[in-house]
Amino acid sequence: MAIAQQKFREIVFQLLYSLDFFQASHEEIVELAMPLFAVTKKVIYEAIGRVELVIAVKEGIDRRIAEASIAYDFERISSVELNILRLGVFELLHDAEAIPGKVAIAEAIRMTRKFSTVEGAKYVNAVLDKIFQSEQLSVACQK
Repeated sequence: MAIAQQKFREIVFQLLYSLDFFQASHEEIVELAMPLFAVTKKVIYEAIGRVELVIAVKEGIDRRIAEASIAYDFERISSVELNILRLGVFELLHDAEAIPGKVAIAEAIRMTRKFSTVEGAKYVNAVLDKIFQSEQLSVACQK
């Protein structure tokens, strides 16, 4: 059974978010997440793999978020918005299966509206757009 990319992204975000509150083994995550998200073990294991990729570069991602965040100090960013930003920055800068940058930003905005607030979505948009523009400029300068 194939799963929509939007749903998969939401599962990855929710697993990232849950790490702010508790640590669990892969087996515990699978047992909790399968019925919650109504997906197969394979999907949950793929989502866990994606979470591990994000966590592997989390320090660099957090640094980029902190640099781009004008409205709030890094410590003041809500956990929901921070984890959506982490996933968004990962998709913008580190994802081997890259989607276009504007799509990554649009998806982060959509998830923020769903799991947070419209104001939070504006903040996420501003931070990701600043990082995206900075990357575009960096790439253009290298040419």
